[in-house]
Amino acid sequence: MVITALGKFIKYGQTFLSCFLLLTPYTPLDSVEMAYGPSAPYGTMTLGPNNQLVATQTAYEPTSLITSDFQNPQDLCYDRFANQLLVADTGNSRLVVLDTDGSLIREISAELTTPTGVSFDEEYYYVADKGAKVINVYDKVDGTLSQTIKRPETPLFGLSSPFVPTKIAVNPKGIYLVSEGATKGVIQLNLEGEFIGYVGANRTPMSFGTFLQETFFSEQQQESILKAAPPSPSNLAFNEQGLLYTITNGDAHAPIKKLNTLGHIIMSPSFVVPKISAVSIDQSNNIYGVTSDGQIVIYDSYGDLLFLFGEDSEYSERFGNLKSPTAITLLDNRTLFALDSETNAIVSYETTDFANLVFEAVDYYSDGLYVEGMPLWEEVLALNGMFILSYRALAAANMKLGNYALALEQYRLAEDKTGYSEAFWQIRNEWIQTYLLKLFLILFALVIIAIAIRIIYRRTRLLDKPSLLLRRVKQNTFVQQMTFGLKFQKQPTDSVYKIKYESGAGVLTASILYVWFIALQIIGIFMTGFLFSTRNVYNTQILELVFLSVAPLFLWIIANYFVSTVSDGEGKLKHLYISTIYSLTPYLIGAIPIFLLSRILTLNEQFIYTFANIVMYGWCAVLLFKNYQEAHDYTFGKTIKNILLTAVCFVFFILAAYILYMLTKELFDYIAQVLREVF
Repeated sequence: MVITALGKFIKYGQTFLSCFLLLTPYTPLDSVEMAYGPSAPYGTMTLGPNNQLVATQTAYEPTSLITSDFQNPQDLCYDRFANQLLVADTGNSRLVVLDTDGSLIREISAELTTPTGVSFDEEYYYVADKGAKVINVYDKVDGTLSQTIKRPETPLFGLSSPFVPTKIAVNPKGIYLVSEGATKGVIQLNLEGEFIGYVGANRTPMSFGTFLQETFFSEQQQESILKAAPPSPSNLAFNEQGLLYTITNGDAHAPIKKLNTLGHIIMSPSFVVPKISAVSIDQSNNIYGVTSDGQIVIYDSYGDLLFLFGEDSEYSERFGNLKSPTAITLLDNRTLFALDSETNAIVSYETTDFANLVFEAVDYYSDGLYVEGMPLWEEVLALNGMFILSYRALAAANMKLGNYALALEQYRLAEDKTGYSEAFWQIRNEWIQTYLLKLFLILFALVIIAIAIRIIYRRTRLLDKPSLLLRRVKQNTFVQQMTFGLKFQKQPTDSVYKIKYESGAGVLTASILYVWFIALQIIGIFMTGFLFSTRNVYNTQILELVFLSVAPLFLWIIANYFVSTVSDGEGKLKHLYISTIYSLTPYLIGAIPIFLLSRILTLNEQFIYTFANIVMYGWCAVLLFKNYQEAHDYTFGKTIKNILLTAVCFVFFILAAYILYMLTKELFDYIAQVLREVF
C-alpha cells in the first residue's frame, strides 16, 4: 500500500510540475492522427484551424513504379510537347527519355559526365552537367549534341562567380540555371547561351551581430569585415505564364518563392513545409513540391496548403512511400511522378475523387468565380468540415452576394482577418447609415439630461442626500485605498511617499487589484475583437494563463527587491508589492475600453488600437520608473541601473527555476524507474 501510494505521488508530482512549470506548451504535428486511404500507405493532411495540420481524405494514390536501371537519378521533368518523361540519370551519365507509361524511348549519353538537371523546349533537350560544368543541348529528332554552353566569358557574369550548373529550366525567354555556390541568384542566358543577368537572389539573413555591425560600424569598417553570403537557390521551375519559382534549401521562412518578371518576390506559401527539394507547377498554377525526406506537398496558386502526404519514416518500405526524392513533375491531368534517388525509381500517383473535387473548386476560386464554386466548396465541407480553405471560399462568395453577416462568420472560421475586416466594414457601414441619426439624438438627450441634473443639483436640495452619501463613501478608508490609483497616475512621487510613510494603500487593496489584473488577462481573451486577438479562446488554458500573468510580475518584484537591497535601496518588499500594482493603474482602468475598442475597428484603423496600447503601456512604464526611483530614493541614473540589474536578476531566476524543474523531474523519473524495477 505504501509503495502504491508513493508511486501515485510521484506520478501526480510529475503531472503537477509539467502543468505549472512548463512555460511553453508544444504539440508535435506528427501526433495528429492521419487519414489513410484504402490503397495509400500514408496519411494525408490539410491545413485546419489554428494553422495546424488536420487529417483529410486521401488526395493521391500510388499507381505504378517505373524503373530503368537508374543509378542515383537527380532530375525529372515532363516534356509536354512530346508527351515524354525526361530523367537525368546521374550515376549512369545519361539522359533517359520515357513514355508516360514508363516505356523506354531513348538514351542519350554523348558528352555527359554528371547530369543533374534536365529541361526542354519544342526542338531540344537541355541537360545541366555538374561534373563537366556545361550545358549540353541535344536535338530531339536524333538525339545528337547540338550545342555545348560553357561558362560565360563576359565580365558582367563576375570574374569569381561559379558556373557549376545543377538544375535547369527553359522557356521562350531563355535558359535559367541554378549553379552551385552562385549567391547572386539564378543565372539567366539567352537560347544561344549568352549571359543576360541574375534573377531571384536571396537576401542575407539578418543576425544580431549583423545588426550591431550596421548600427555602430562605419562604412569602411563594414567593408573590411567578411560578410555572410546569402544562400543560393537550389532548384527552380516555371509556370505557363513564364513566372519563375525558386527553391532554397535551409530557408526556414520562405523555401518556395514566386517571382514576377522583375525578379521580385510576389508570393511564398504561408504554411512552411521544411526540406522542400523540388517543385512543379500545373496549368492552374497550383504548386506541387517534394521534400527530401519523402513527403509531397500541394499548394494552390495563392500559397494556401491543400494537401500534404507521404510517410517520412525511414523504416517505411511500402509501395508509394519515398525514401530520398529529388524531383517531381506532373501531367496535364495532374498525374504525379516523383523521382527517388535512393530506390532508383519513379513512382506515379493518381488523383482521387476527393482531390478532383478540391482542384475543381480551387480553379473556380482562383479565377474569381466564387459564386459558381459554392456548391463544390459546400460538398468539400460536407466531406471534411476541417478543410479551412472552404470557409474562405464560401465567405468570398457570400461577400459577392451581399451576405455580409454570413461572410463575417465564415471568415472567422477560416481565420482570415483580412476578409473578416472587409466584411465587418460593410456591416458597420450599413449600421452607421441606419442608426447614425438615432445615435446623435440619444447623445443629445443624454447631454440635456446631464445639464438638467447639474442645474437641479445647484439650485435645489433634491440631490443633497445622494451627494452626502457619496461623500461618505469617498471618505471610507477602503474606498480611498481602492481609488488611490487615480491619484497615483497624477502624482506618482507623492503617492509612493504616502504608501511608504502614511499607509496610503494597503496589502489588502493591492491584492484585490492583483486579482483584477489576473481577471483582465482572462477577460481580454473573450472581449478582444477577432481582428486584434492573439489567442484562440478554445485553445487557452486558464490556469496556464493565470500562472504566466502572475509569476513574472511577482518574480520581477522579488528581483527588484534583492537588487535594491544590495545597492542601498530604501524600498521594502511590502511597499514594492503595493506600489507596483498601483503603477499599473493605466492598464487596470484602460484595458476594458481598449478591449471594447478592438471590437468596433477594422484593420484599416489598426493604428488607433496600436496607439491606444502604446499610450497605456507607456504610461505604466513611466509610473513604474517613478515608483522605483521614489521607493528606493535613487537618482535618475541609478534608477536606470537598478532596472537593468533587475532584468538580469529576473533572467537568472527563470534559469534557476528551469534548472530546478529539470532536476526535480529527473529525480521523480529516477525514483519511478527504481520502483518499477523493484516491484
